[in-house]
Amino acid sequence: MVEVKLPYGVYRIRPLSKERLYLHLNRTSSHVSVRPLGQGSDEVDQRWDLAPVENKPNTYTIRHFHLKFNLSYTDVEQSSYLSKVGSIEWIIKPSSSGHFSFTTGEKEKLAVELDINNKDKILLNTIQPNNANQLWLFEKFEYASSSSRGQTFTTAFFPLTAREAANQDYDIIVVGSGVGGGVLIHDIYDTNFKIGPNNAKKVLLLERGGLTFHSHCLNTARPVDLVKDRSQQNDFFFRRFWGKFDIVKCCDRCTDMCGGKPFDSCCNDSNPNCCDECCNKPSTGWYGGPMYNLGGRSAAWGLFIPRIHDRTLQVHFPKAIGDDLLTTYYRKAEYLMNLSLPRSEQAHRHVVDRLNAEGPAAVPNSQIQWSWARIASEFQREDNYSFARGAYSSIDKILEMALGRENDGEGPVKADPNVHVALNAEVRSLIMDWSQNPPVAIGVNVRTPEGDCVPIFLKDEGSVVLSAGSVNSAAILLRTGGDEWRQKIEAHRGLHVTDHDIYTYSSRFRYKRPTDRVAYGAMKLQAHFDMDPGTSSSEDQQNPIPIPVGLANMSIDSSSFLSRGVAEDSQIPNFIITFIRECRLHDDNSIQIDPITYEPRVTIRRGDRATGDQVKIMQRLTWSTMKTIETAIGATFINKPTNSDQLNLSLAALGVVAHELGTLPMRDPSLKDRKACLDDQLKVVNDICNGVYVCDLACFPFSPEVNPTLTLAALAIRLSRHLVDRTRVPSKPNWVSVVNHSGAAVRIRLSNLAGEPGWIDLAAGDICQWERKDGITEALFVRGQDANSDSGFLSDPVVIPAHPGGITVIGVD
Repeated sequence: MVEVKLPYGVYRIRPLSKERLYLHLNRTSSHVSVRPLGQGSDEVDQRWDLAPVENKPNTYTIRHFHLKFNLSYTDVEQSSYLSKVGSIEWIIKPSSSGHFSFTTGEKEKLAVELDINNKDKILLNTIQPNNANQLWLFEKFEYASSSSRGQTFTTAFFPLTAREAANQDYDIIVVGSGVGGGVLIHDIYDTNFKIGPNNAKKVLLLERGGLTFHSHCLNTARPVDLVKDRSQQNDFFFRRFWGKFDIVKCCDRCTDMCGGKPFDSCCNDSNPNCCDECCNKPSTGWYGGPMYNLGGRSAAWGLFIPRIHDRTLQVHFPKAIGDDLLTTYYRKAEYLMNLSLPRSEQAHRHVVDRLNAEGPAAVPNSQIQWSWARIASEFQREDNYSFARGAYSSIDKILEMALGRENDGEGPVKADPNVHVALNAEVRSLIMDWSQNPPVAIGVNVRTPEGDCVPIFLKDEGSVVLSAGSVNSAAILLRTGGDEWRQKIEAHRGLHVTDHDIYTYSSRFRYKRPTDRVAYGAMKLQAHFDMDPGTSSSEDQQNPIPIPVGLANMSIDSSSFLSRGVAEDSQIPNFIITFIRECRLHDDNSIQIDPITYEPRVTIRRGDRATGDQVKIMQRLTWSTMKTIETAIGATFINKPTNSDQLNLSLAALGVVAHELGTLPMRDPSLKDRKACLDDQLKVVNDICNGVYVCDLACFPFSPEVNPTLTLAALAIRLSRHLVDRTRVPSKPNWVSVVNHSGAAVRIRLSNLAGEPGWIDLAAGDICQWERKDGITEALFVRGQDANSDSGFLSDPVVIPAHPGGITVIGVD
């Protein structure tokens, strides 16, 4: 385990407070106070030498940087002061939040405490775990360096550091730039443009990693031996750049029985000693991890964007969320992520028609209907699925914002001065105002690449959005409080990280006519199906058990979203079919914070396995599909079994496609207790805290049968519209309400002036209302800007219908 240490050096010492105060020596009285950062000699009196004491962990002596004063204390007033004589040893222990508790070796039950109402006295009070006034930061003093380094892409366009970001307060702090945080910041940026600078929200995006990828990996160079094959190759990058979670491999009993052997070695013995839960053989163990870089795992994901089945949404997601996804936000997310369906030739249509005729016949209760796979990318018209162009990643929009724009006479300017991005800024915990009930988030604690802890604060009534991934978002929340805090999260069904089962089968095949391979090209098909063996009981008609839903993905002469085989030969066509099962959150899975390193330890096991009948459904669908492909495209499978029962479906490793979720879930209506960490707006419930939202896979209440990326993107857009209201005006009967979302000033008037002034200038984001008779449609005349016109506006207006009682939006919403 790694022990957190403060190395010898010069530091500024400051309490954890929104007001930036520093420990300051009063040379006249030799007392210590806290003061804002000084200038000249005042600044020098805020520097302190820290020297570790040998053979005593977390023990230091502290002396003034310039004068021979040692930091000491007095028992008379319980205030600390500086003394010219003696040497006091101080115990400086790291906390889970990233700050330090600060006490003396002689009085370990008393902590140095800030009295915000009396900055001239530093108290020693009884240690209280959630007292933020007893947490301190030690900022290592950096001397100006005369050396200069060449500018890089990162320093040119992402110059903001966590320390610099801490000089301002924000309306919204977003933690993580993957699909959840990246889409959220993208939509808030668009909203700021529409509502204008006077109404815009000030937002900070904090990303733990750096600029590893400039776009999705499929939009960039790839290894020479992969360029011309028919695989996606995203797994090539995912495996090389993923980080590691500390996965709890075995229970204590099995660890003892295995005698400390490496993970898997005991389970692979002919007579394994491990219990069923712990005996995770390589094919079913953990194979995945986070990606710490701008864009997160959106830089190397598999691009599949199916929707969750309607029945799954209705049964396992809050009604308000399910309805919003189906009516509005799925469509917006598909548009954002560039949903693409390839060109369908007559030969393709024939294959799909045959599959949809013969699949239901082979498994009558499956309701299976195949269609083109839904992909977040573009394709060359000549070769469907062969080479992705424009593969979606959250990186692209964030980079566009960072690049800004060139203005004549001004040079480069920021795309939006209210949107800030800091890389290499790892959020460790939240800063809470524990004096309120419930406690309120007022900022975040950030660890810099140098290991320092930097607090960044919110404006009043601001919000933190955790989008750091299922494991790390939960870890950030856990580090924020103590045991009672964790118990509250667990009591609301939190921390049960879960991944769904994926069954797969692959086989090589050959075309009877080799030229047909070019004619058909690569095909990827997708279909929801019912995992109903036909034996479901209907005894309880009032509370019927929903039929489980699965998703089948088929790749014909193309890649799957699973790992690329090490012996794959692109010259021989390949057939891959995968089945994704839905599952409930697994109650025995959990996340804990290591008491030494403060890193998350993850216990993740599989939920209920597929029943024998459900396995037979997948085998029969696979068998039927292979027979159809043989007749429809003239294929011959290599080493094809003689019947469906001999098909060996492989179980993919947990984590292999980065679908782990559910650590801070919203409500699952199918459960009787309906406990949840989040409300229907993805806000952490008031029983836990206030001012915190979650927008990553942690928020899912159920592991659905699909890749959850599209749903997460849709939820991010929905959350953005909740955090930053675009319309900002309620509709009123008998009133025409107009809001300008064009991003620029316009000149407007209604057709019916009703004795009122004519043209009105409306700045970006401004609102105008007229009282008119309900039920009579008005014509709204809109003149856009024209720099070449004397009036500054176009002479010919655009006419838009405006209805009393409604809201008319100028520009695209």
